[in-house]
Amino acid sequence: MKRLVLIALLTLTWAQTAFGQHTVESIRKQYTNIKANITEMLKEEGYPDEYYQVLVRQNLPATGGHFEDTRMYWGERDDDEIYPSHYVQFVTTKYNFAAREFYEEYLYDEKGNILFIYAQTPDADEDMDKMHELRFYFDAGKLIKVLVKVRRAADSQAPFAEEYSGTTVPEKYKNLYEHYCGWSRQFVQLFDAVDGAAHL
Repeated sequence: MKRLVLIALLTLTWAQTAFGQHTVESIRKQYTNIKANITEMLKEEGYPDEYYQVLVRQNLPATGGHFEDTRMYWGERDDDEIYPSHYVQFVTTKYNFAAREFYEEYLYDEKGNILFIYAQTPDADEDMDKMHELRFYFDAGKLIKVLVKVRRAADSQAPFAEEYSGTTVPEKYKNLYEHYCGWSRQFVQLFDAVDGAAHL
């Protein structure tokens, strides 16, 4: 019996080591590195741009002009010396509905699993007089950290103040959380479709 318990504990420890490898700190480090690389790439004398961009322009009933700008950045696998295959690594998207503006970022691992979601949205407030800044951190598909900050929407220069920090999603933000998780999967599909259709 003791031997079975020991084997079970060792198996559990191995599984946590093998699959539970992302921490908030490691995700932040990866995020910072990718953002720095993108900043360098977009400089006038930086290295060549490498991303896919999807632009949407629509005229919607009641809200007028709707614009979306989605950029998808990739990592390269070590499967070909000349043309290695790509995987989605980071996605940014900004869009509007009338005067309301939204911005989101999605960070992935090499297998397409979401690691981090960042969003700025006025939709968490019924009166839309506040802008919310949401951060969701993941490890092996499991949510490990939630951070919510808020500021008045009219004061775009004011810093965000922390409203919540924890490991579960507050009820007020559950619909938004599910919305972002759904989009994190759709962006993987979008990236795969664009990447598969791109000419080499």
